[in-house]
Amino acid sequence: MSIKNLYKNQLIFANIISYLLITGLFFSEICHAQKPVGKFQTDSIELGRPIDYTLSFHHNPAAEVFFPDTTYNFYPFEIIRRNIFQTSTTNGVSVDSVVYTLVTFDITKTQKLSLPVYLLTKRDCTAVFSQPDSVFLKEMIKTGVDSLQVKPQTNLMALSQQVNYPQIFTYLLGILGLVLLIYALFGRYIRKQYKLFLFSRRHKDFQANYKKLSRATLDDVTIGKALVLWKTHLEWLEKRPYTSYTTKEIILRLPSERLEEALKEVDSAIYGGILSTQMPFAMNVLLEKATELYKKRREELAASL
Repeated sequence: MSIKNLYKNQLIFANIISYLLITGLFFSEICHAQKPVGKFQTDSIELGRPIDYTLSFHHNPAAEVFFPDTTYNFYPFEIIRRNIFQTSTTNGVSVDSVVYTLVTFDITKTQKLSLPVYLLTKRDCTAVFSQPDSVFLKEMIKTGVDSLQVKPQTNLMALSQQVNYPQIFTYLLGILGLVLLIYALFGRYIRKQYKLFLFSRRHKDFQANYKKLSRATLDDVTIGKALVLWKTHLEWLEKRPYTSYTTKEIILRLPSERLEEALKEVDSAIYGGILSTQMPFAMNVLLEKATELYKKRREELAASL
């Protein structure tokens, strides 16, 4: 055998020995871990009745252990809750325990349960199961169903309806108290927002109606209606008799070259029957002026409330 092959065989043998030592240490750590103890608090159970199951585990204080949580499958049982106790250490041995409150709807006479405790090692997280513990299902009906004399009754029984006046009165008092409390805390703010809402709503209605007239066929009748609507809206905003104002009086009140030219275009269409190509622009100028006055009055109203 050559020196090269001898060295290769020694290297393989050393790797096998190292692997066996590591594996032995790993399984030794698991095997020396004491099994958890799981036990039902009673030896019998009824369908739908809660029962307590205690799971405890003695381990090295340095070890990290984990118990099953509520997402674990406790079949044939279903978990209601769990009660975790603090770790207790005595003479170098730590004890962890959890009490699971379970319920079953399975009709199997003897039901068993074995739960794991997860031990965190340097290489893996290993589940160590407790010895299965049994619980017996109590039979609430001693006689077989076939021996019972069952008489079918399909007639409906009329039930008289009763009104729970005290409860209704309590609810009404609670609702009234809640409304009064909200009004006391936010009454001023609610009144302010409501008035601003009504103010904005009226301007939006004006905009919708005015735009509808502006998009229609522009003749002296349509333009006249739009002008009356515009003056009425300004009269509401400014609290001044704009419906009786002439164009000259409006300009004296609201000086603006663009507004003056737009009103002259409107007057020419209404009173002279002259419809220029600038009429859509003039109609838009009137709408912009109304919106400008609306924003100004809304700020004044918000500051005064």
